Parts: sequence; C-alpha cells; structure tokens
Amino acid sequence: MFRYVAIVACSVAALFFAGCSSTGGGSAPSGLASPGSFLKTSADVVAVEFFDMYCHHCQSAAPHVVEAYRMAKSSMGSKVEFYGIAWGDTPMEAAQFQNRFNVPFPVIADKDLSISSRYGKFRPPLFIVLKKQGGKWVETFRTTDTHMKPAQIIEKLTS
Repeated sequence: MFRYVAIVACSVAALFFAGCSSTGGGSAPSGLASPGSFLKTSADVVAVEFFDMYCHHCQSAAPHVVEAYRMAKSSMGSKVEFYGIAWGDTPMEAAQFQNRFNVPFPVIADKDLSISSRYGKFRPPLFIVLKKQGGKWVETFRTTDTHMKPAQIIEKLTS
C-alpha cells in the first residue's frame, strides 16, 4: 500500500512542479515517453492518469480515460494533452498496460517514483487535471473514482 501511495504522489508532484508537455498522441499507442518529454507542452490543460499495471481498479478505469481522451482531442484539439504515469512500473510493464488497453497518449514509466512522489501520498488509480494559470500549472481536479464516465471527465477538463 505504501508503494502505491508513494508512487502516485511522486508522479503528481513531478507534473505540478516541473510542468507538462506532449510528445504527441493519436489513435494508436504512441509508445513510452521519457519523464522530461511532457515539460514543454503548449496545451492549456493536462490530464494525468496515474496507474499501476497490477491494479484492478486502474484496469477498470482505463477504458473511461481512453474514451475521454478521444472526446477531448475531438472537441479541444491541441489545447489538451493526456499522460499516463505508470506508478512503480518498469518501462516493460508500462508498455504492456498501454498496449493492453490501447492507450493512445504517452505513457511514462515511473519505477522509482521520481515523478509520482511529487504529488503527495496516494494510491492509484489517480486522475488529475492541471491547468495553466499565470504561467504556472495548477491542479484543478483530483479523483480516485474509477467509475467516472468520459463525459464527466470532459466536464472537469473544460470547467
């Protein structure tokens, strides 16, 4: 349990304090991204899903987040970016999760929790929304609710 809490916390904090950017995305898995690859995005909103390859709840939430990504990109275009942070997972585990659930946005393996630990203590799944405000990234939404519908996620991205 501590492992899960520590990993997700690091990922969220890393995004908060380091900023975010995109390496792309698309309709097919884009592959693993490096931790520094999301630091230069021109997007105004960044959605981050922290997951663990072995977490049943994370697996249940994945299709909702993938559908929300597709809806968001359709309606918001380049104003929004999504990232997956593989909490405590190796690059191989992160790639397996991405492929299994056809995750179309960049996924970052965070085996050592260097990203996750920046976001406090938590247990995956964790979904956060970061918005650019005054040149800084501000967390505007955080949930561990695996039952959020894609439309509810979109609402949090646009509100």
